[in-house]
Amino acid sequence: MLIVLTVAVHPRLFAQNLLGGVVYGLVLALIALGLALILGLLGVVNFAHGGLFMLGAYGAYEIIAMQGLPFWVAFLVVPLAVGAVGVAMEVGVLRRLYGENPLIGLLATFGVFIMIEEATRARWGGTPLTFDLPAVLQGSITFGVGRIATIRLLTIVVATLVIVGTYLLMYRTDFGLTIRAGLQDREMAGFIGIDIPTRFTIVFFLGSAMAGLAGVLRGAETGMDLAMGFEYVLLAFVIVIVGGVGSIFGSVVAGLLIGIGVFVAPVMVRALATATGIDALAVPGIGGIVPFLIMLAILLIRPRGLFGEEGLLE
Repeated sequence: MLIVLTVAVHPRLFAQNLLGGVVYGLVLALIALGLALILGLLGVVNFAHGGLFMLGAYGAYEIIAMQGLPFWVAFLVVPLAVGAVGVAMEVGVLRRLYGENPLIGLLATFGVFIMIEEATRARWGGTPLTFDLPAVLQGSITFGVGRIATIRLLTIVVATLVIVGTYLLMYRTDFGLTIRAGLQDREMAGFIGIDIPTRFTIVFFLGSAMAGLAGVLRGAETGMDLAMGFEYVLLAFVIVIVGGVGSIFGSVVAGLLIGIGVFVAPVMVRALATATGIDALAVPGIGGIVPFLIMLAILLIRPRGLFGEEGLLE
């Protein structure tokens, strides 16, 4: 009913914010997907994931604004470089923590996150930054009652392809089967000849590269600052909790749910305030608390999340 009211009162604004929410949700899903792979498959609470996302954005700035190379070079190179940073972190810090209390991994990765943040500050400073996009990504395309920026369209296409590719890799290939086998019984998987450490490192690379790619896409649209790492990793954890630990599908659904909620909720309360004449209903900043309201509601109804498996990390 409230959605119908919003469409009737603010149709164009609702359409624009719905689209913005889908784009934002796909970026969140891309970050959360990498985090979910690492947490669900490796059992490590990787707080440094936010730092890798931030490195993606700042890495694109380095290549485009400081080195003068095309955006497409950054688009291809930065995720791979961030994935390599993730591999170094996995091999140098986290490999010995598999199977330990998740709190130990959380503390270790929090320390890595602080190191990444301070290294970013030392290299690029603490002020917000942006970089120029190629002409093909600076325009927009008309759709229905609104327009969509080309960079947003690129984000939708790329995020969708990555999400589908990740699902196919993990659930439709022998590689994904061996990863999940190693999670269930690492000793037995090793006994039958599966190189579990190498496969876990590959998963960490993929998850880190996803964070780097999300950073490039988000930095291209909104720019970057030092707060983005903490902000987005916090939202990524919320998405993993809402979707269910270890669920790829859950991370995507939760990311879209939260992304759309953040953008649409302010329009809905504004429409309600307009229709009723009660200005107090248009609560300022309500979009910022929507992710946590959704998480609270889901956990009260289904403590393991929408699609989580009971006892996965026990």
